[in-house]
Order: sequence, then structure tokens, then C-alpha cells
Amino acid sequence: MRVKLLIYALPILALAQGSRGLAQTSARLSNYINLYASADNKGASSTNTFMSFVQKLEGKKGSRTDAQFLNQVFLKTHQRFLKNFEEYAAFSETLNKGTYNCLTGTALYALILDQMGYNYQIIETNYHIFLLADTDQGKILFEATDPSRGFVSDKAEIEKRISTYRQNELRQTQKGKTYYRYNAELYNSVSLDQLLGLLHYNLAIEAYNSHDLKSSISHLDKAIQLYNSPRIEEFSRIILLSVMESKLEASVKEDCVRQIQSIRNRKAQVMASASLHQP
Repeated sequence: MRVKLLIYALPILALAQGSRGLAQTSARLSNYINLYASADNKGASSTNTFMSFVQKLEGKKGSRTDAQFLNQVFLKTHQRFLKNFEEYAAFSETLNKGTYNCLTGTALYALILDQMGYNYQIIETNYHIFLLADTDQGKILFEATDPSRGFVSDKAEIEKRISTYRQNELRQTQKGKTYYRYNAELYNSVSLDQLLGLLHYNLAIEAYNSHDLKSSISHLDKAIQLYNSPRIEEFSRIILLSVMESKLEASVKEDCVRQIQSIRNRKAQVMASASLHQP
């Protein structure tokens, strides 16, 4: 009898462990959704909707290959959440309104793949971001801004796309506007936490374009705390010059300059620390 009880107890123990694992992964997903959605201080009413959406997707894999299943993930996500492209859409707007850009779209796909346990890379270039997923059938590229041809499983086509992204060419989407070209050549793999930094960075750019310098500095400060990116160094110089030439009150200008210098000093300290730990 003791042997039988032991045999029956093992599956129950395994089931309990599996349930805790599911709860942990769901908590991780919920945490990142809320962090991303609250980056613009507006929040998102559709976080629970997105959680339910991901859970339903998880239950539909069945006997399909990874490539077949992820193709459905790509299409269903686009149909549900990625409806209208806007250059500086916030993550909360993607969840609530269906407006998106390459950053918020890639963030959605990264969260879905992370929840489902896939190995993936989020790749950042100067003016674009995309995702590569590992499957038993090979790598798959997710291009969030291309609903009809953005799911790429052909190896040669993936290499062709990546080669194009590596050129770091600036696409001027609005005529009559001046676009800044970065001096750095970026091709980095970023984490989910660093992705949050990029969401704050985009919000800093949007605030700057709207002449809201204080908000821009605030988001830039949050960005550098999450991601030590060369683009932040460049933008901090631009915004410092803008503040110095602005018509802000002297006390406000002084406070803004102090904050920007603090951001630049923090970045310098991080870089110095990193160089000391290099082999």
C-alpha cells in the first residue's frame, strides 16, 4: 500500500510544481505589461484583455509545428492589437487603441514569446527594432510593421532583411520635417528591461518634438536607468543645447541643466564601471 501511495503522490507533486511555474510565468507577463503600459503615465485598460489573449493563444498550439503556430501568433496579434501605424505610439495606446510602431509591436511579440517559453532575441538598430525567434524549424523573423510579409521563416530572406536593417538607413516618413541622423551604428540584442528603457526613450523624443523639455528630460532619465545606450548620450547633448537656447525661466532652465548633467554623469559612470570589468 505504501508503494501505491508513493506512486500516486508523485504525479500530484509534479502537477503542483507545474501550476506554480505557470503562475510565475503569468506573473512575469503581467508585471511587464503593467510596466510597459504605465511608461507614459496613462496606463492601459486592456492589460487583462491582452493576458486573456495570450492564454488563449497558448491553448491553440496543438500538433502544429513551431513555425505554423508562430505564424498564427503573428497574424492573430496583428489583427487584434496592431491596427494603425503611428510613429510615436505609446505601449498603452497599442493595447487600448491599436495604434503601434515597430517598438511597441515588437514589445507585444516579445512578451508573447517570453510567456510561451521560446528563445528569442530583440534586435535594436539605429532606426528600427525587430525580433528573431528560435524554433525546431530554424530562426523566424518578426517584423511588426509589415502585417502581410512580416513573418519570415525563409533563411535567405531573413539574411536579406537583416542586411537591410544593418545599413541603418533613416526612413523619412513625414515630408517637410527634419530628421536627426545618429552617429553611432547600432545592432544590439536588448532585454525586456532594456526594452522598457527604449519605450521611455521614445516618449522622451515625442515630448521633445512637442517642445515639452521637462517631460523629455524625465523620460530620458528613466531610460538611462534601464539601458545604457549610445543613443541616449547623443540625445542628451541635443536636449542640453535646446534647454540652453530656450526661453525657460532662469530657475527652470538651471534645474533642467542640472538634471541633464546628472544623466550624462550617470552614463559616464556606467561606462567607466563596464570598462573596468572587461577582461
